Amino acid sequence: MRPQTRRLRVTPPEGDKETWGGPAFPCEPPFNVAMPEISKTADQALVILEYVAEHGPVGTSDIARQLKLHRTVVHRLLATLHGRGFVRRVADGFLPGFSLLRVAQYVEPELVAAARPVLEGLARQHGETFVLTIASEDDAVQIGQWTAGDSHPMRVELARDFRHPLYLGASGRSLLAFLPEDEIERLISRVDSAAMVRRQLATVRRDGYATSRNELSNGVHGTSAPILVNGLPVASIGIVLPVVRADASPDLPKVLLKAATQIARNLKQTHP
Repeated sequence: MRPQTRRLRVTPPEGDKETWGGPAFPCEPPFNVAMPEISKTADQALVILEYVAEHGPVGTSDIARQLKLHRTVVHRLLATLHGRGFVRRVADGFLPGFSLLRVAQYVEPELVAAARPVLEGLARQHGETFVLTIASEDDAVQIGQWTAGDSHPMRVELARDFRHPLYLGASGRSLLAFLPEDEIERLISRVDSAAMVRRQLATVRRDGYATSRNELSNGVHGTSAPILVNGLPVASIGIVLPVVRADASPDLPKVLLKAATQIARNLKQTHP
């Protein structure tokens, strides 16, 4: 019998999401983030939708218990989401609805279309996890992840919508290093380790790619290259894998640089 592949799932630890404005990491925020006023009802509906996506099929009572919400509130919000097609009812509870597919096609559709065949091919070839990341405000946000097969006994998978500050991690620094200088300074001037980050970004610009090891999660190595269009990064592509396998593939930076160039070419063909 073929042994099962262990998935090393990289998930930000629990923390104060309201202070951070996103998933918390084992480090202090570099500066205070002003949290805008939000709708509590809309926020609860989105939290429920995310929970259904992660754990479905799941019932109303389970959702209420796990999210510590009143069952009546959960029932009402699920009815709203169901009416709009964002969840669907099955025998065992609720699953994500097909309206999500309709909405998802508008999230960087041309970028994902240009990157998908390239990253799917790399995932099949190397048997590792490849990711597509964009800059969203001051964060790096994963918008695509491709894995293939069970060729290794353990592989890394990032949590859905994995995000972190641009100055952290390979995916973030490969984007940040090629932003305009004034934007770089705005982002890192308030960071305690600004001098170190500047040195890291200089290395990324020199080499054309970024690396990280045990930075966002222990046991994980990342390498990332920017997709440059007219000299600016529209996204980055990267590979995440267990540290124990990182040194076995010394040519991965070249592979990523070539792939990033191909994706940029695909994008330019879409918008000559």
